[in-house]
Amino acid sequence: PAVEVLARVDTLCLDKTGTITTGRIRLGEIQGPDGGEAPPEVLSALALLSTVGEANATADAIREGLSDPGRFSEQGLRGVLEPGDAGASADVESVPFSSRRKWSAVRDRSGTTWVLGAPEIILAGYNASVLDRARQIATRGVRVVALARSRSPWRLVQGEEDPRLPDDLEAAGIVILTEEIRPDAAETLAYFRRQGVDAKVISGDSPETVAAVARQAGVTAAHGGELVALDARTLPAGAGSGQETEEDLERLADAVEGASVLGRVTPEQKRALVRALKSRGHVVAMTGDGVNDALALKDADLGIAMGNGAPATKAVARLVLLKGEFSALPGVVAQGRRVMANTERIASLFLAKTIYASLIAVVVAATA
Repeated sequence: PAVEVLARVDTLCLDKTGTITTGRIRLGEIQGPDGGEAPPEVLSALALLSTVGEANATADAIREGLSDPGRFSEQGLRGVLEPGDAGASADVESVPFSSRRKWSAVRDRSGTTWVLGAPEIILAGYNASVLDRARQIATRGVRVVALARSRSPWRLVQGEEDPRLPDDLEAAGIVILTEEIRPDAAETLAYFRRQGVDAKVISGDSPETVAAVARQAGVTAAHGGELVALDARTLPAGAGSGQETEEDLERLADAVEGASVLGRVTPEQKRALVRALKSRGHVVAMTGDGVNDALALKDADLGIAMGNGAPATKAVARLVLLKGEFSALPGVVAQGRRVMANTERIASLFLAKTIYASLIAVVVAATA
């Protein structure tokens, strides 16, 4: 059934990381707030933040980059925590990273609070020049996260579901992370384009980064023209609440109809996007590999998980690419359409047989 559904898909929603890209993230560069070399306290803060909460791709890339002895000078690494030293963060107050919040935070022993996350969120209202520089860097197709600090009193209420950012945040640095585009992504997307399937790339990264990666992978607008990228924070209110009404889904479908790229999307918004497209009569397939994709995969007509994805994602998907190769999908589509074509031929044969048998029976009865 999953193969046959894929053969009827007309809209393919793609998660960027792990689908268009290989999912391997590397630390590219760490800049100070002025664009120069990052000071030692910034490296120390990043090392501490990389030990907060559960492991994720960004934290792993930062830890690996900091542990590379050839990356930073001995003076720059002096006082930096050993990457992977989880005990170093055991006695400090912290907020783990969340795909919904888009940031993580930790308060060090000196009382300074460090926040790592999306530049548009943690630098909003502060340091406009640093935010502009982060956006310009993101247009190169790299992932950019910002580091900010606050010396004002801040305390996390234990068990608080929606912690707020500290006050008076000031930019402390910019972290640039690189991703590798799958070599087969362009060819696979070109196949779907020839088959009349509209591809939409949705991701939690910035719209500038996602759009640049999508262009490199060969994603084009549905009807030609310039690729349209949207920031999910500008989508209609109610989208992503989990209790969207028909009117909410209608407004969301109108907003994303001409867009091929959506950035800063929360897991709940991914699910709402799938539901909005389905409400327009589209047959929607959703690909992904992370836990934040599970909600959308479950509600799509066909959820496709990568073999190296999270167990929860593979559990709700109807199709799992065991080798994690995006290029396997065209073969699956071809197989599904072959099955459907054979079924139609058999149906036509039996329909013709039934009609002729009925006509013969009528003629024999009339002449008897």
